[in-house]
Amino acid sequence: MTRLQKQYRLLISIMMILIVVVGSILFYREWRSNQIFFRGDDHGENPGLYRLNLLYGEPIIIAPGLIAQARWSPDGNSIAFVASADEIGTPPYHIAVMNENGENIKQLTEGRVRHHSPTWSPDGKQIAFISARDYEGGGNLAIFVMNSDGSDQRQITPYAYYSDLSWSPDGSRIAYSVFNAIFVVNTDGTHHQQLTDQWTDHFPVWSPNGEYIAFASTRDDPNDYIDIYVMRSDGTDIRRLTNNPAHDRQPSWSPDGREIIFESNRDSEDWIYHIYIMNADGTGQKRLVEMAGNAPVWRP
Repeated sequence: MTRLQKQYRLLISIMMILIVVVGSILFYREWRSNQIFFRGDDHGENPGLYRLNLLYGEPIIIAPGLIAQARWSPDGNSIAFVASADEIGTPPYHIAVMNENGENIKQLTEGRVRHHSPTWSPDGKQIAFISARDYEGGGNLAIFVMNSDGSDQRQITPYAYYSDLSWSPDGSRIAYSVFNAIFVVNTDGTHHQQLTDQWTDHFPVWSPNGEYIAFASTRDDPNDYIDIYVMRSDGTDIRRLTNNPAHDRQPSWSPDGREIIFESNRDSEDWIYHIYIMNADGTGQKRLVEMAGNAPVWRP
């Protein structure tokens, strides 16, 4: 074998290795970006947090029990969620984190207080959440921010009433609903800006590029059915995406911003919710799984 032939054979070997490596990376990215989780209940049994890959397979339970308001970390390796004090959902409620497989659970908040609605900062270093003034709670709620390990917890808004937090992709603002209108506030607690004026607007969620916010509302339905809407991040150009005699709510964007998953009871006569998917313009709505489920969230 000549020297030129050896070099040629080596070049072919390197190219084949690169093709395999690049192909594996692309496949992993495609596989990972098509994962969601949701709170599920398999025919009245095995309640818990389930993971589903949209390319293939069936839902897999990763954390049994009462897991509420679960949110992926920006790197997709950790999950923040609301944990109850016991197995029947009794308060106090605390913010906890676990890894993507439901292991290594760590409680971040403590005390006889209700903590809920966790949302990650885009760099994954902080978590914002809502907390009541005391155990009884009432309507006295405020937005807090802490490091992702639970340290340096600090209040950034006065006590009022807040729900449904969502941190903007650029890290500068947090969207929330208060008395079911949607607002945004800077992460230092300054400059509250009202985006909508309907008392039924809630569940705001930023699109991955930060240009839009999806939310749920009954604003256009005479029968008070909840539908999914989208608007620009300044509150303009509000568009209705779903229109069904049922409740469609809790939207979550795909990593590329092209699709939205949500929960709906449109196929149920007994108020059982299931997980659905649609394009970001509202077309192509379809049910994803047979089992009951709610609160879906797409993996970053």
